[in-house]
Amino acid sequence: RETAFRHLVAAGNREWRAADLQGINLTGIRMPGAELQSATFLRTSLVGADLTGAKLNGTSLELADLTGANLSHANLTEARLLQAILKGATLRGAGLTASYMDQIDAEGADFTVADLSDADCQMANLTGAKLIGANLSGTKLISSVLRGANLSMTRLDGAVLTDADFTNANWWAARGLTTKQLAVLKEKFPPTASADPALKEDYARWTEVPGPR
Repeated sequence: RETAFRHLVAAGNREWRAADLQGINLTGIRMPGAELQSATFLRTSLVGADLTGAKLNGTSLELADLTGANLSHANLTEARLLQAILKGATLRGAGLTASYMDQIDAEGADFTVADLSDADCQMANLTGAKLIGANLSGTKLISSVLRGANLSMTRLDGAVLTDADFTNANWWAARGLTTKQLAVLKEKFPPTASADPALKEDYARWTEVPGPR
């Protein structure tokens, strides 16, 4: 099944709506712009795959391995990524609105200017992730780990942050946090002694700015 699928992709086939591709090894496959709406990738290996601009809305990617995959500008609206591995994956400008991303491992992933609004990201590992300019409005980040994440200009209005870990993340550079949320984060997650000096300096500048903190 894997060999046949790879041959068809190599021959230029791009239309794979609702395809059943679960459990096969698609490591390194190149499918930029492919039509993959509602396809099933349960436990599929997509390590290092090129899915740039692919249409993956409504897909099932539970337990899939997308380590190092390129999903820049892909449409993953309402996709299911429960426990998917996204370590070092690139999702710049990807659309992940209302996606189900509970317990994903996205350590070091790049979500720059991606849209994760209203996504369910409970217990997600976002350690060291780049969320620069990303939209996390209304996103559930309950018990998620954002240690060392870059949150510059990240939209967090309406996000649920209960028990989330922001250790050494620049949460003060995000947008949309309430005064109460800022107060809690300031109390619980100032830069640690081992934090990068540049992070400590940026935090110090933020605390010096007049206004409610």
